[in-house]
Amino acid sequence: MDTTIKVTSIHIIAALFSALISTGLTLGWFGFKNEIFAGFVALIILYFVGQFCQKIAGDEITGFSQWLWDGIAPFFFTWVIAYTIFAMYL
Repeated sequence: MDTTIKVTSIHIIAALFSALISTGLTLGWFGFKNEIFAGFVALIILYFVGQFCQKIAGDEITGFSQWLWDGIAPFFFTWVIAYTIFAMYL
């Protein structure tokens, strides 16, 4: 499988998981409500997923531009859409 597809797929799955956690923090599932902390949790998960994908991809993905379009952008857009839907309907 192509490295770009692997990295993008991992980031999308992590974004869905992150959106669920962020929704829980926004709606108070964990005993407190904090929307700012919910956003920081998403950034922290994005950082660790990026580090994990860097180990998988190795030197095949180079430069910030490729990381932006293969990992960060899919994560961000998936997280925003899923977070909005989860917060409205859960």
